[in-house]
Amino acid sequence: MSFLLSALSHADEFRLAAAASLQPVAQALSKDFTQQTGHTFQTSFGASGKLFAQISNGAPFDVFMSADLKYPQELVKTGAGSGAVVHYANGVLVLWTSQKSIPKDWASWLKSAAVQKIAIAQPESAPYGREALRLLTTQNLLPALQDKLVYGESIAQASQFISAGAAQAGFTAKSIVANPDQPQTGAWIEIPQSSHQPIAQGAVLSARGKDNPAAVAFMAYLQSPAARAILLRYGFLAPK
Repeated sequence: MSFLLSALSHADEFRLAAAASLQPVAQALSKDFTQQTGHTFQTSFGASGKLFAQISNGAPFDVFMSADLKYPQELVKTGAGSGAVVHYANGVLVLWTSQKSIPKDWASWLKSAAVQKIAIAQPESAPYGREALRLLTTQNLLPALQDKLVYGESIAQASQFISAGAAQAGFTAKSIVANPDQPQTGAWIEIPQSSHQPIAQGAVLSARGKDNPAAVAFMAYLQSPAARAILLRYGFLAPK
């Protein structure tokens, strides 16, 4: 592919705005991308909705990797994004606790006195939080659990609540709990994909990034077998 042809003697840099679910995998992608092309990038993490708002208001990012397709598509519609949206992976929603196990009937467990707080990311700005709330709604669990919910600004903050024991359980991204570089303690189970909308994750160039050779090369790299293999290793699914 064209990104492999970039001359190492002409290395460029770009700025990446990335959903918090990508924090564990970003270093591996960065290392491989730099080895392949010589280009480098700096990453800022946050909730997809907040990063979308920053880019819409002129924040100097060249590439946006969201945890959904909606925000990148909206950037293109408004002119703050450029070119086609790349569907680079699907995310996996998991229920996680710092305790040793999760009962098979996890719904009853969440409703019990054993669980006082349940962490999720803010549904308004974090796609994983949005799908966690959708799950609780469709499973008719929200009325019983509403008062137990505590909201993290991003999936990373919601995960910190769980790992620190501030919440006895919570919903997070598999990419965070299945990080091969830093395995998490406790127990987690995957939520069936059929229980919520697909967490289809998309990337797009910003209007600023379309003229940055490193940013353009990275968008091509995201569609390569090498990038897909890294994403799979860190808990993502191949895009469908």
